[in-house]
Amino acid sequence: MNETSEPKAPADVETRAPLVLPLALTRDEVRAYEALRTDAVWFESAGKWSSFRGPKAAEALNGLVTNDVVLLKPGEGQYAAALTPKGKIMADMLIIREDDETFLLSMLPAVSESWLALARKYVNPRLAKVADETDRYATWMVYGAQAPKAVARLGSVGTTAATLGDVMVSALAAWPVWHHGPWNLGPAAVRLIRAPLLGSLPGFIVVADAADADVVRDRLESSQSQRGTRNVWDVARVEAGRPVFGIDMDENTLPQEANLDTIGAISFEKGCYTGQETVARIHFRGHVNKSLRGLLGSAVLPQGAAVLDETGKTVGDVRSTVASPRLGSIAIAMVRREVKDGQTVLIESDSGAFAARVSSLPFPGGA
Repeated sequence: MNETSEPKAPADVETRAPLVLPLALTRDEVRAYEALRTDAVWFESAGKWSSFRGPKAAEALNGLVTNDVVLLKPGEGQYAAALTPKGKIMADMLIIREDDETFLLSMLPAVSESWLALARKYVNPRLAKVADETDRYATWMVYGAQAPKAVARLGSVGTTAATLGDVMVSALAAWPVWHHGPWNLGPAAVRLIRAPLLGSLPGFIVVADAADADVVRDRLESSQSQRGTRNVWDVARVEAGRPVFGIDMDENTLPQEANLDTIGAISFEKGCYTGQETVARIHFRGHVNKSLRGLLGSAVLPQGAAVLDETGKTVGDVRSTVASPRLGSIAIAMVRREVKDGQTVLIESDSGAFAARVSSLPFPGGA
């Protein structure tokens, strides 16, 4: 087979990946973004599902993830991560307990296969069976200030805001975070999960059997709620300071560097799990030298750009970057610990350096 190769750069020349600029929201996307604070928006979900089933499913899963699944009761859930033996993030996931012997897990497609390989390698099938449930479920998300009302509106044919019962809306609004249970969307039986994926903006994950996918999608498309795109979701999650695997964190990132300890993904009281020693040592005896922070840019913030302090020293890099209609050019960046919130830094771009201000996450006024 013939092979060709690009000329190699000289050893003393530093190479970098091309910088990526965020997409500006279209007019329709701006309307959907604004609806998040006044009504509700529905989104297609990219999550892939897997399951743990068996008499020792809780114990088996507990040895692989950072949170304490043993404490979960049926109808409860949590956010967690799976780590390498050195304590680096391998995958992050949503976990719900369906019944005493069944857990369902949702994660991005990019980490699903590696997670399943890890679970099947270390879990004795006599204790728990691990299965890929991708083909079994279809999933959507409904988020926004009026998400409980929007979900209730989906429940019955011909239901409008005027005929909607206050009891149903109040009941949904009172669900605690990570609570989940059965719900009906017309003829389709679904599972609703109250998932805090956008900070203070309430929202629900809708999980349907694949056979009912067309029914649920038709109800969403004909509902009063606007449809949101991936672009709209990214703006909202960056405002909320929510990291995503593959951009803000990867297999080289420690959980505390990605702020997983502050968003409820880690238990520091549970028993042993893969990677625990590193996580516990950082928590009880030290600190990380860098972590995810916010940037408010004076110009468009390119993904992959270097973050420099006033002396020109590299102190971080830009990860997720968006054009927020409310906050302007903002980004999640990995920034060194010595850089303080409120400090001005420089961002290296293809057209020269410009200023940005470091912020804690979530952004002030963010979700």
